[in-house]
Amino acid sequence: MKSLLAVSLLLLINLGCGGYGSGMGTTPQAAPVISPNSGTFSTPLTVTISASVPNATIYVTTNGTMPTLSSPIYQGPFSLTQAGAVKVQAIAAAGGYATSPVAVANFTLQ
Repeated sequence: MKSLLAVSLLLLINLGCGGYGSGMGTTPQAAPVISPNSGTFSTPLTVTISASVPNATIYVTTNGTMPTLSSPIYQGPFSLTQAGAVKVQAIAAAGGYATSPVAVANFTLQ
């Protein structure tokens, strides 16, 4: 009985439970890609974010805080319209994968 429990636990740890952003997966997911890259741009600036894993959920922040699984979910391209410095950060989460590293793009908007 203990052997079966140990094997079951080992499988869950190695394969993940399949929940989004569960952190249970061992395969690292690549950081999302923020486009355009960091730089100086005129407003409005349209920003797109993509993940390499199909059906991944992307969580994004634009206020300088680190994104978490409680951050707003990326719904598609968005515009930055306010002049000044903006830091866009994103993570991706998908079942069976570890949550991605944080992607960061720093924009100076004129």
